[in-house]
Parts: sequence; C-alpha cells; structure tokens
Amino acid sequence: MLLPDAGCSDYGERPSQRAQPALTYLLTVLPTSIFLGEVSVIQRSIQQTVWRPVEAVRDAVLLLLAPQPCRQCGALVECLNDGVVCRTCWETWRAEHATYLQVCDRCGYRAAAHGPAVVRRDRCEQCARWSLTWVRSGGVYTGALRAAVLALKRSPAVPVPLWTLLQETWQVQTVLHASDLIVPIPLAPLRQRLRGYNQAEILAKALARTTCLPVVTEALVRCRETHPHRAGLDAQARRAALHGAFQVLRPRLIAGRHILLVDDVLTSGATLDTAARSLLAAGAAAVSALTVARAAVRRRASFE
Repeated sequence: MLLPDAGCSDYGERPSQRAQPALTYLLTVLPTSIFLGEVSVIQRSIQQTVWRPVEAVRDAVLLLLAPQPCRQCGALVECLNDGVVCRTCWETWRAEHATYLQVCDRCGYRAAAHGPAVVRRDRCEQCARWSLTWVRSGGVYTGALRAAVLALKRSPAVPVPLWTLLQETWQVQTVLHASDLIVPIPLAPLRQRLRGYNQAEILAKALARTTCLPVVTEALVRCRETHPHRAGLDAQARRAALHGAFQVLRPRLIAGRHILLVDDVLTSGATLDTAARSLLAAGAAAVSALTVARAAVRRRASFE
C-alpha cells in the first residue's frame, strides 16, 4: 500500500468531498482519511462496517488471481496491506524485537535481553565520535523488517506495518521531537534515475504524516556514488569512502534549524554522520537521525 499524499492541517470537511458521490467517498476518500487519522468517531464506525469487508474481498480476489509468496517464509501473503511479508512473519519479528533492550542513550543501540548482561551508557563505542545529537531506529534489521526494507528498494510502496513502525518509533522517542524539519538521505543522481525514486524520501514523507514536519529535499545532495557498506571495510574506511559525498546547496533552508535525517537502514552510521557534518558546517543548529531499521553488529555487551 503506497500512502497517498495528504496535508496535516486540514482536518475539516473538504468541498471536494461534499461533491463526491457517497459510494466514492466511502471507498476512496474515507479509507485514506482513516489511515491518516482525519476521522471522527462516526467515520471510524463506518470504516469498521464498510471498508474492512471491502478490503477482505479485495485480498481474497488477489489471493485467488495473483497469489504472492511471503519473502520471508514462502507462505502466501493474505493481506495486501502487509506488503511482501505475511502477517505471521510480522508477528514473529515483533516478538523478537520485544526481547531487545536499549543500552545506549545517544544512538539507541539495542542488545538482546537474553544475551550477556548489559550496562546502559550515555554513548557507546559506535556513536562516541558522531556529530549526531540523537539516533533512533524502528527495529533490528532481521526477518520481516529486512524483507520489507529490501522490497522498498524495488517498489515505492510502504506497507502498513512499516508505516506503523515509523509512527510508533516517533511517538516513543521523544528526544527527536525538537526537530524542525525532515531531510531524507539523498541518493546519487545516477542511482536515483535508475531506481526512479529515493526510498529514504518515501519514508520521510510517510513520517511527515505523523510529525507534520516539512520534508526538505532541496538542501542536501549526494555529489557522487559511494559504496560505504562493502564487505571488509571497517568504520574508518567507510567514513573515508564517504568523504566529500554530500553537499548543502541551499544552506538558508537549514540554517539555525534542528534537522531530522531519515534513512532506511543504519549500518555503521558513517552515512548519517557524514551527512550530519555537512549540514552542521552549513549552519544547522543540530542534527539527529531516524531509520526504520538498524543492522545488528557484534560488540561487547558492556560499553566503556
């Protein structure tokens, strides 16, 4: 399900809605408003009695005519809103995610609760030298979440569980609420032309529907193609590969502002930190980051 564009300030009845036939409103405008939270109690009741059966019929037809195997387990995906992963695999991932505990206040790194005893610290060995103020991620880059993020690189459709994860992460991680605007990590021009879109921008716009923060894509650009996550590169080598990769073309858009960078996956953190340094050098007041997933890395449980 690709989330439709919608503003954050218009919560009243729109003139175009009054002119639409009742059936069209029930099947198109109302579901969109419900998903974006622009509904009254009465409208939610209508949604429960009308739209859910419509979705059930749609899913049954698609299951019959165009069955889609789950990218994680191979079973059939029974609900279109779940994307490329079945409901069972999403539930399995959420159960696994619940076993991780946050052990770093600054970057939000999580460690498995069933592993060695952990000591919570203000910052960890990974983020100690970052210029980012805060970093948060929706969950560990495994299972259903990994499959959904990889699918987002092939199709600009945000499944409901992925959007919900972004929404929940923003609501819980209040340290990010000082942000003034959202800046997605840009792709290199050639890669964006080949792909046709930037998945970080898709996620940023989905997040903006919850935060009501403006998304700014004109300020930060990637000057050249980079491959910071090639196997065998340590953090220093990844940072060197990204040197000079980002440039702020319109500093007035970010000057004095608290920026929230958005990307799909945090691996070493080199990409986010390099982009943050460019923004800070151009006049940003502070830069934090939010990703939908974070790659698991092996490290000592106790941080010094």
